[in-house]
Formats: sequence, structure tokens, C-alpha cells
Amino acid sequence: MTETYGRGTPSNLRGWLSEVYFPALVSSQAHPLALRLGDRATVDDPLFGRCEGPEIATRLEAMATWMAIRDASYEKFAFVMGSDRDVTEGWLTLTAEGARVRIPVAVVAERRKEREVELRAYYATGKLGAYPDKPASRSLVASGEELLVPPPVAGHIDALGRADVDAAVGSFENGGTVRGSDGDTHAKLDGGGPLRAYYERLLCPHGAPAGLTLTKNARADDGSTIALEYSLVRAHGRGMPSQVGLAVYERGESGLLRTVRIYDDVAV
Repeated sequence: MTETYGRGTPSNLRGWLSEVYFPALVSSQAHPLALRLGDRATVDDPLFGRCEGPEIATRLEAMATWMAIRDASYEKFAFVMGSDRDVTEGWLTLTAEGARVRIPVAVVAERRKEREVELRAYYATGKLGAYPDKPASRSLVASGEELLVPPPVAGHIDALGRADVDAAVGSFENGGTVRGSDGDTHAKLDGGGPLRAYYERLLCPHGAPAGLTLTKNARADDGSTIALEYSLVRAHGRGMPSQVGLAVYERGESGLLRTVRIYDDVAV
């Protein structure tokens, strides 16, 4: 069921932490959100930066004010529960530079020992204008163990690294889609169609193959959908400062990917 929140809409902070992050901010409930997070939490946002402990209440209040000025609203889209984290996807709509913009957003709530929690938001900031504390880049430390993912996801990531457009498109079932961080959706039609064109632009930006190397950091997997936090460490033949993102993969009955939804603020 779709839930929509706008300024002044009471959310009462019902639901998992990843579900209530944006509803609280767009309905001016920064203080209740800070209380629920507690003094052992960390919040990491691509536009507003990283904060923890005593900083959280002040930072969330600033974020809520920023969204209120821009008449922000939020619509929940999907939810994935993992063993140690929950992930919520949605749409954030607000006014930026005189125009209404709508961007896909995702939030990961990672639960740790002793009631510690870390909230990490993922979305592209290019359409939202400037914010003074925006970090230059973000990083996420991997578990240190090889993170296993299902075959269609592993094959897709491998294809990105090899800049293999055929393999990337082949990891999708017919009619499968990829939605980029800009919110645009590209479907696999006969011969590949818009989906192939998307991967050709991504993996062959200058007419020659140039792959993307990702490290798999953490995941939430409910058996049919996996939300994977990753770091992009190499793009188009050159190393780069690690930049993080989130990709949500839905597997179809065919065993191939039904859809991929990407949430990042990565420039490649």
C-alpha cells in the first residue's frame, strides 16, 4: 500500500526505522525521530552529511526545516527486510530552484549490538540544489568477508566490471527494467531496446568498453529481492575515491532479474 506524507501530515513514526526517516522529516517531526533513534545512533545522508550522538537532534531539525521550506512530500514505494537491517524505497518530491522535482530515495536502517543503529540514505542530489554540509564523497566499510549474492545479481555485477553489455542485458528477463538514480526507467525489449541503450551509454561512454568495479558491502535479502549496498572503486579504467550506493534487485520466476533500481550520487 502506498503511503504519502507532506508537510504537517502526522506520521506518529509507526513502522521500521527506514520507513519513518523521510515521513518524519517532511512532516516536521525531527524531534520524535531523534528520540526514537536514541543517543547511540548515526545518520548518514548524501546531502546533509554524517552525524551521530548529540549532533543528531540539531541536524535532523535543520533537515526538516530545509524540506519544509521546499514543501517536500514523500511517497513510500517498497520495503525489504534482512537479518540485520531493513530497507525502504520511496519518492521524494520538493521544490528546487523554482521547479518541482521528484527523485527516488532509499533508506537503510542497520541494527547493531547494544541498541546501536545506523541510518544511511541513498539518492542523487544533482536536482536538489546546494547544501553547506554536503560531503564530497561517502564511504562504507565492507564486512571483510566475501559477500555472496544470488547468481543473477553476481552475474550482473561481473558484467559491469567487464563492460560486457551483452551479459548485462542478458541478466534480465524479457520485459525487465532498470531504473537509474535519476528516476528514469529503461525496459528490455526485443534486441535489448532501451535497456541495451542504457548499458551501452554506461559501459561504453566513448565508444569503447570501460567497466565499473564495485565492492559488495552489505545486503538485505528476503528471498526474492536483495538490497545491496556497494562501493564504486573504479570507473571507466581509472581508480577513484570510494563512492557508495544502493541497488535493489528483484528476481523473476525465470531466475533472471525482473528489475534493478539504483540509488546513488556517483559521478562516473
